[in-house]
Amino acid sequence: MEFINSTSPAPDMRADIISETALWILAVTVRVCLSTVFSVSAFITNIINFIVFKRMSINESAKESFLILSIADGTVGFLGTIAGVCNGLRYLASGQVQGSMYALYILLLAVATVPSMTSLLSTTVLAVVRCCSVVLPLRVKTLFTARRQRIFILSATAILIGTTTYALTGTKINIAPNPNTNVSQLQLIFHPEYVQRARYSDIYRGTVFYLSFFIVTICLLFMIIALKRSSRFRNRSQLGKEKNIRDSTNLSTDSLQNSKASSREVQVIKVVILVSTVFLACNAPAMVASILRQTVPGLNNVGTYRLSYDVLMIFVEAFLLLNFTLNIVVYLNYNTIYRTTFLDLFGKKRGR
Repeated sequence: MEFINSTSPAPDMRADIISETALWILAVTVRVCLSTVFSVSAFITNIINFIVFKRMSINESAKESFLILSIADGTVGFLGTIAGVCNGLRYLASGQVQGSMYALYILLLAVATVPSMTSLLSTTVLAVVRCCSVVLPLRVKTLFTARRQRIFILSATAILIGTTTYALTGTKINIAPNPNTNVSQLQLIFHPEYVQRARYSDIYRGTVFYLSFFIVTICLLFMIIALKRSSRFRNRSQLGKEKNIRDSTNLSTDSLQNSKASSREVQVIKVVILVSTVFLACNAPAMVASILRQTVPGLNNVGTYRLSYDVLMIFVEAFLLLNFTLNIVVYLNYNTIYRTTFLDLFGKKRGR
């Protein structure tokens, strides 16, 4: 994410195909209304997710990443809710308030980068661990312990915090008159070397994002193939052909079948497959926007196609917030343990 001072000169928008009016309507409809609904939903549902996972009877290594994922997604939802209020004032309030809300919105984006990246890493760890349970079922619990997963996720997040903090060092929040309007408003005054410093954070975040997207994609494909083979194996075994199937089944199927993957483990794998699918679908717009930003000159927040870039970012933000919202739907529909625990905690008490 690039940041600009409130006093930065406006670029020439004559070549942009998006008008200011169209951008305003889209921003109010999607960024203010729809994204705010997604944010509130993400905040509430992930509080529920955290409570339910704490009570669920699954092994700690499987539970760890789900708990961190719930905390990270809920934090993004909370920050997104505040950002929704800021955007509402930014697009609908007076000029003085608009400038201040834009500065506050930029700060919220910077802060939200941390839990968003933590969520990204948690999803990647979930996919990798479940994928490895297909190949190394007897060693997964010893290799990917809850403690090791936690250390990896938090260490990678700490690096992000460090690079972001370095980039923002020297940044000041100031209340001063805007030279274009002569109206006092909140302004962000960045260090002269901010752009150079921010490259370290951008490179790190970009590398982690691309790698995570690629790793989750590979793990997803592998889990789907292995799960289908395992399902066919079980169906044939029920028909009395278990010995023949064992002789003709490849290593991946045998590994999944011979593991201690009870119906609970299979359910966890199915949930991870769906969570990974949702992750890839909702992060695809961010991937496209990143590629376009690197290949189309002027497609950034200060370039010739700034308005088009804003349109892209509006949809990128909406899809990312949707990702943080949908996990509870996956859990409730495809995880019996989660659904049972959820009903025990929040459903109607028996006998009433």
